[in-house]
Amino acid sequence: MMKQSSSLDDNGEVVRHVASTDLALVTQASSSSPVEGCSLRFLLLLCAPRMAINMAWAAQWAALAPLLQTLLSASSVQLVQLIGPVTGFLIGPTMGVLSDNCTSPYGRRRPFIFWGAWTTALCWVFLMYVDDLSSALGSDSSARTAWKTSLVVIGYIWMDVSVNLTQVPVNLLIADLAGDRQITAASIGGVYAILGSFTISGFVMAFGAAPTHFTAFLAMLLVLLLVTTMLVCYFVPDRPFVPDAQAHSQRQQIGAAFRAVYRGVRQLPHLLRLYAVIVVLALYGFTAYNSAKGQFFGLHVFRGNATGSDTCGSNCSEAQAQYNEGVRLATGLTDTLFNVVGLIYLSFLPGLVRWAGAKTVLASALVPQVAFIVLAFSAHVGLDVVIAVLSAITQNTIFPMTMPLIIHVVGYGEANQLGLFAGALNSAVCLGQFLNFVTASVLVTTEMGYGLPILVGGLLSLAALVLTLLKFHVNLESI
Repeated sequence: MMKQSSSLDDNGEVVRHVASTDLALVTQASSSSPVEGCSLRFLLLLCAPRMAINMAWAAQWAALAPLLQTLLSASSVQLVQLIGPVTGFLIGPTMGVLSDNCTSPYGRRRPFIFWGAWTTALCWVFLMYVDDLSSALGSDSSARTAWKTSLVVIGYIWMDVSVNLTQVPVNLLIADLAGDRQITAASIGGVYAILGSFTISGFVMAFGAAPTHFTAFLAMLLVLLLVTTMLVCYFVPDRPFVPDAQAHSQRQQIGAAFRAVYRGVRQLPHLLRLYAVIVVLALYGFTAYNSAKGQFFGLHVFRGNATGSDTCGSNCSEAQAQYNEGVRLATGLTDTLFNVVGLIYLSFLPGLVRWAGAKTVLASALVPQVAFIVLAFSAHVGLDVVIAVLSAITQNTIFPMTMPLIIHVVGYGEANQLGLFAGALNSAVCLGQFLNFVTASVLVTTEMGYGLPILVGGLLSLAALVLTLLKFHVNLESI
């Protein structure tokens, strides 16, 4: 391994100094030679927190978003949901740089995983008692509702920050130890993420909507998060960063980390900058569908009426029943098939990259999402379900390929600034989501309704495909 130290230049940025020493797991930083990866059994332990982290994000859609909908107007809910990509955009690079330079005796990544997991768990405990806190703080019904709204929004922001604090170091630790099995590790992480989605949908199918069983739902999340992350913190080795005698102060280090949001994007190598653009376009496209799939199927495909559909019970009009049927199809069977296709595809992804190459796999995977152009105009239920389900191929290529690509470009070892560049690409994901949330609120007001955001998403996915075919040239060695 490279013994690494750092200092600050005149602008306060981190400058790495590297000296050779012995360590078996990694080669010199920026070396083009891949290092031997860990066993599959070890990867199963190492990647396990990805399941709980994906469950946390799914919980926002399954529990917190519907809860907010009962407390705020639709436009206010949309505004609150912007918090997610904004915090991810800012926290990703910052946590990446801080963990790269962490001198804790427990390692570079594990302290952030530990505290991020416990902070998230504390947030969920807080949300479990939000009704009790609201009753204690509010003197009447109106005041209690106002307090509950404020506390749920605080919990939403808290959760976004703490889960991002956990997620980035988890991904970095996987990359640190996966060696020459980067795509295999990323695929296993993707399988765990899908299993997390299945767990959420399974809870809803077994017990009903998450907001109606809020405490039990959050308790399930809390237990799985702490079990998976604490096992990693206890059993997985993680070496600390060792600075030289000229190491900068903690205050200077934190300042440099917060500047990493800009610096990470500015310093991205050409290939990673190109991939970041592809990610922004592709994530805009998918979020355009995923954030409004219920409304799209309910209003556009089934021609239903959403007004009063949540309270009509057994007295729903035909239009209200059609809307509810569309929402159920989008979030039930379609999402389940989406996850099944993702699981099957991930089992083949490492072999596909070895056989066809990263460029061909990425370009082919973008095609299903380009079909959103057809989806935007279609009212054929079967065709629409097929297009939505196949977009699982796109998403389960974009994310697993990210970390292997960074390793391919920057090399192995502590001096590769892995956290900086991983954080920058995480910001690209958040930027794509953010742009969609901002524009979709305007696009849905047109005559095409929820079809127009999906059309724009398909067109941007087409732009990502063209960019991949013309400019994205890479031969990934880490599989």
